[in-house]
Amino acid sequence: MKRSLLSLLVLIIIASLLLAIALYVPNSLPVHSDFSAIYNTDLALVNRVSIYNLKAVEAIAVKASGLPPEKFFLARFPYPPWYALSTFYLGLLPAKAAATLWFELNLMMLFLSVWLLTDGWPGRLRLIAFPLALFFLPVLGALSVGQYDFPVLLGTSLLIYSLRKENVALTTLGAVLLTFKPHVGTLILLSALIYLIVNGNNFGRRSLRSILVAGVFLFIVGFVADPAWPIAYPKMLLNYQGEGNVSSCSECASLPVWLSRWLFDGSLVKAIIIAVVLLAILIILFSVVRNELLKSPAFFLTSALLTTLLVSPYLYNYDFLLLLVPFAVLIDTKSNLVQRIVLVLCYLVPTLAIIFYGRAGNISLLLVTILITILLYPKSEVDVPALTS
Repeated sequence: MKRSLLSLLVLIIIASLLLAIALYVPNSLPVHSDFSAIYNTDLALVNRVSIYNLKAVEAIAVKASGLPPEKFFLARFPYPPWYALSTFYLGLLPAKAAATLWFELNLMMLFLSVWLLTDGWPGRLRLIAFPLALFFLPVLGALSVGQYDFPVLLGTSLLIYSLRKENVALTTLGAVLLTFKPHVGTLILLSALIYLIVNGNNFGRRSLRSILVAGVFLFIVGFVADPAWPIAYPKMLLNYQGEGNVSSCSECASLPVWLSRWLFDGSLVKAIIIAVVLLAILIILFSVVRNELLKSPAFFLTSALLTTLLVSPYLYNYDFLLLLVPFAVLIDTKSNLVQRIVLVLCYLVPTLAIIFYGRAGNISLLLVTILITILLYPKSEVDVPALTS
């Protein structure tokens, strides 16, 4: 009881501190960047407007922005309703304070992910991991614009940690977080479910039941955000896919889109076909070592994460912040000196390439992802942490 009260007190203190910083510490964070999508959605939510009723959401957002309607652009929020429900409090704050609070929350999710991924590491190396994660350029980019990948990063990290520790509550929470950005988290979630089913022990059965209950709860609670969400959300996604740079994927940094531009007409249709082919190839390759992968939740989930980064057409450079997971997993194994040097280069090269070449440097992220996948493949035969020995 005392421990629970102490934990509650710590949470209240942290929340109060974060709110105070958001309200009173000046900063230059942008409010009309990607962050505006979640902020305008939360504004609608706290004003009891259905979040997928875009005309009503836009009316609320225009009024709050103080801009003339002709100069206002409503950024879409293409995520499930429980994502907005988990951040409804942002809609109660002024835009500037809300942007700061969202930055703080993302930063906390980043550092909590690092803490989970480095569990068991020597103290000095573990401390170094925090600034290294922060200064990985996709991370800085996502933080600066208020992007939405951090729950997926935290969800993956939680699952790798909780599956090893056999913690049902954390496993369920990790699975829930992966649903926040479905086109990035779904394959990782499916791999976690497969792992639990194949390793059908008592922990696996309890976790599957808990995840099922959580899924039903999320489906029901979604009606709070939009009473017609099972229809309105897919409809919004279909319309969203037909808009501007989304339909052409002009700013995408994915391998299928890059191959589509290089080999064909650059269309998203060709990119999807390429993605299917790549997915089939990777499934065949990883199926060869599936028995070894299933012995290690870290390797199994990491293989699903890398597959997502290689086959998903609709990825931006900030989505590659998820590479922090394989960086940590591969370092925390029997890596020789050459392999660790390769990992250091995989960390440094994308940051330098994007700094010097802008979006043209995004190809470095793809090359690094391919190289890390090659490093992971033979390592799936072992799951013996080197750093803890």
